[in-house]
Amino acid sequence: MSWNLVLPGILVLGLVIFVHELGHFLMAKWRGVRVIRFSLGFGPAMFSFTRGGTEYRLAWIPFGGYVAMAGDSPSPEGDMPNSDEEFLSHPWYGRILIAAAGPACNLLTALIILCTIGMIGISRPDYPNLLGATPDTSVAYQAGFRTGDRLVALNGSPVSTWEQMFYAYSRVPKDRAVVLAIERPDVGVLSSHLTITVPADRREPVFSNFRLPPTLPIVGAVITGMPAYKVGIKEGDRILAVNGKRITTWDDLPLSLRGNVDRTVHLTVDRGGRTFNVDIVPMNTGAQSDNARIGIEAPRQGKFIERSGILESIDMGWHATGEVIRNVYAGMWLTVSRPLYYREYVGGPLFIAQVASEQAKRGPDFFLQFLAMINIAIMAFNLMPLPVLDGGHILLAVIEAIRRQKISALAYTRFQQVGLVMMGSLLVLILANDPWRVVQRQRALGRTSTSATSAAPHRSPASAP
Repeated sequence: MSWNLVLPGILVLGLVIFVHELGHFLMAKWRGVRVIRFSLGFGPAMFSFTRGGTEYRLAWIPFGGYVAMAGDSPSPEGDMPNSDEEFLSHPWYGRILIAAAGPACNLLTALIILCTIGMIGISRPDYPNLLGATPDTSVAYQAGFRTGDRLVALNGSPVSTWEQMFYAYSRVPKDRAVVLAIERPDVGVLSSHLTITVPADRREPVFSNFRLPPTLPIVGAVITGMPAYKVGIKEGDRILAVNGKRITTWDDLPLSLRGNVDRTVHLTVDRGGRTFNVDIVPMNTGAQSDNARIGIEAPRQGKFIERSGILESIDMGWHATGEVIRNVYAGMWLTVSRPLYYREYVGGPLFIAQVASEQAKRGPDFFLQFLAMINIAIMAFNLMPLPVLDGGHILLAVIEAIRRQKISALAYTRFQQVGLVMMGSLLVLILANDPWRVVQRQRALGRTSTSATSAAPHRSPASAP
């Protein structure tokens, strides 16, 4: 395994765990609870030191971390702690604060990250500044635009890409007209230069009518863990047909997949001039019931980076945080409501390392967005009202507040034992899923490579005369 895969994963896991445990640690110190150990990782210590009565250590197994507090469980004799410096003898509201501090720090970290991404720069796929299909019935055609026009300037500012043109357009006040300079290919000459003025009241209808030139249905990226990843589709593959229906542009693909969530779809794929067939089951990845996706992306022809000011970045980060929280809880609900279906998409450290590496390659904004998402996912998971988790401690403290009576040592011990069994089972599932996902991918790649090699050569339409 290369360092390019390992380092982004270590960075993500290390930061998320450190922030989470730091929250517990600082709140426990502030509440006067004695902290015995602050550990990043499990198992034997790689190195450690003691200061202020607390041992700080970095352990060899980087799958988590913990803050060990005095009196965080009943004694071996079955007695509950009774000292002010011990966690379980603390008032119920103090235990809630300590338990919630870890998830709260993850949420705060995600918010800070998402608020700074706008200033660092958000990248979007970019394309040549050419107009695609412009039918003679369209609003853009009536305004004077034609298929193949190259947009070279907007209100006097040169533009060389599609996103650059729309960015310049968004900066023009809505009550002002837009003047576009274009180059139009003509017969017998290189091109003609034209200027088209779009009045203020026609701007939105015209610009919303612009279309990109068609993109070939070639796979630019495969998302780890998604259906295409599991069946062995690779970057550079070209989708030729879906259920026998010919695919000629990238936009044809989602239309062909529509209505096929959880249904087996037959794909015909070209790899290096040879075809093979593969069966795939699209999954639903959004709120819409028919959001059929197989986990592939179009090739990026270019990249446009947009940077925002501080106030605008904070506003975008605030709204983005809310959206990530909604998506994380929606995913958790799907996992709980359909465990047999979504258990394959539960990932552990290896999965996080793979995805972190992919996002790091795509750019710093993608990596930071992933880091923010993992922070919120850790927050949401730890707030579940299950034994051992922070949510379990909060639940017991709330029950104590309602009953106005301490939880007995026996009840607490049994609650924790149930939690250990549940978390142990979940850990086994996650740790088994990670290597199995890699094995499944390698087997699928082997099958598709063999199929492509043994199949008859296919002449790609793109290369046909």
